[in-house]
Amino acid sequence: MRSVGTIRQALEWARRRLEEASVEEPRRTAGTLLAHALQKDYLHVLTRPEEPLSEPIWMEFARLVERRVRGEPLQYITGHQEFFGLDFLVTPDVLIPRPETELIVEAVLERARGGEALLIDVGTGSGCLAVTLAVHLPQARILALDLSEAALAVARRNAERHGVHARIEFLLSDLFSALEALPRPPKADFVVSNPPYIAEAELPTLPREVREYEPRLALVAGPEAASVQRRLFTEGPKFLKPGGYLICEMGYGQYPSLCEALEPTVWEVVEVKRDLQGIERTLVLRHRA
Repeated sequence: MRSVGTIRQALEWARRRLEEASVEEPRRTAGTLLAHALQKDYLHVLTRPEEPLSEPIWMEFARLVERRVRGEPLQYITGHQEFFGLDFLVTPDVLIPRPETELIVEAVLERARGGEALLIDVGTGSGCLAVTLAVHLPQARILALDLSEAALAVARRNAERHGVHARIEFLLSDLFSALEALPRPPKADFVVSNPPYIAEAELPTLPREVREYEPRLALVAGPEAASVQRRLFTEGPKFLKPGGYLICEMGYGQYPSLCEALEPTVWEVVEVKRDLQGIERTLVLRHRA
């Protein structure tokens, strides 16, 4: 099969093309896309610069680069994103897992005492929280809830890939609605959630690759940014044991208003975790006995 260039030449062309489009980290992005086109790992691309590329591979690589130039997130192009050291499948049906959401996992692991804990993941999306917690808490059982059947399908695939599907039950649910319908609603040790916390009016201010490609259902809470979090505060106690924890993500500057929404006889603020930018990002609440 005819060669049309080498890995080095392909990477240099892609780097320039991505730089012209103001794509962040153009060199790394080029390498990731070429590795994906070759169905090899990133190290293969780095260590074999003079390897010739066939015309079909070059054409596929060029197509992937143009998708990124148009703004499509790298994770949707490759279908993968790392979260807490695990590889997750992602599609446009789910929010791309982000490093700051790992703070929720850390908060649970700092407080989990082993044993057969029950956790509820509200708005599971890709399943990154439910699956990661199942991997790190091998005795735990998890209920993973989402309003999107397409998102649940992705989450199930991730649970199967990581060998924890037997301990996670996936339910189509508007927050806790599927649990409300049960004769005996479960009482969990932890409720975790990365809920939508963007107001509708804020959507045009988001980066193009977020507002045009990521699922609106997972991003936008409605006219009021904190509306879903307020529902968690109101509906959550019914599904938590006394002394159980509600751990959720919040947006920039939301903490003061969320505190005002808390009923002090129901909730105790245990901790607020900050992300790498110093933003108050994760709210840890304890259900008062």
